[in-house]
Amino acid sequence: MNTRLVFKILLRRFRVDCIFDIGSCDGVDALLFRQILPKAAVVAFEANPINHQRMAQNPQLKANRIEVFPYAITNTNGTAPFNVADADYDNGSESRGQSSLLVAADGPWKGYQDVKVKEIVEVETRRLDEFVLSKYPNVQSIGLWIDVEGAEFGVLEGMAGIRNRVVAVHVETARVALRVGQKAYAELELLMKSLGFVSIGTNMSEPDLLGDVVFVNQKAVSRLGLRFHFCQSVNVLSHLCRVDSLGPLLRKHSQPLYTLLRRVYFKLFT
Repeated sequence: MNTRLVFKILLRRFRVDCIFDIGSCDGVDALLFRQILPKAAVVAFEANPINHQRMAQNPQLKANRIEVFPYAITNTNGTAPFNVADADYDNGSESRGQSSLLVAADGPWKGYQDVKVKEIVEVETRRLDEFVLSKYPNVQSIGLWIDVEGAEFGVLEGMAGIRNRVVAVHVETARVALRVGQKAYAELELLMKSLGFVSIGTNMSEPDLLGDVVFVNQKAVSRLGLRFHFCQSVNVLSHLCRVDSLGPLLRKHSQPLYTLLRRVYFKLFT
């Protein structure tokens, strides 16, 4: 499944009025969500102080009404040690999104996420449900984009108090614990089921240890009706048309055509 595409479609079909980009890194995804949801609240969380400072100084985020907070979202309010990844933060081609509340685990897969720690800093932590109820009490249809480098179970536990308002979740997870304290995908799926969510697909194939999963609120699916099946059909069509590879190719060789088709895509399919 093209999880990114399906999640973007669900945002519009569920008429989401608030989207949380949790583990934002640089706000790129938050800017995309603003395009899809021009009237919704778009909120980004980034606990890495280096990344957060850059986001706070980014005029594009401010111009697009994206609120940025320096919190690590988990299942408790307070503070916690946060492992800042050792990366070249001035190099745009290097990954700057590997920092985490958790450290890499030993095992045969250790090299799969071999992240060196630059420093450990104390960061503020927040439960998502309490944050939403205090800061955004009127939002009714919430989308969650979660990429927190192994700490996703705590994020999802901390949304229990607003689970009926959350309609769609895109989360990075792993089949095994790649970090100390990480819950594997099987445990995460059980948690989501207990909260009333069902997985509608993943981009992980059998050999993959790491990947993304899309969950939807079962009650919200029944309200969506035929529009939910439309989302699934668009995903199949995009896979057959190789949209993932076609987009970058057009952007490289024909920017005007890429821009036109991108506008059509947002209008018709999200």
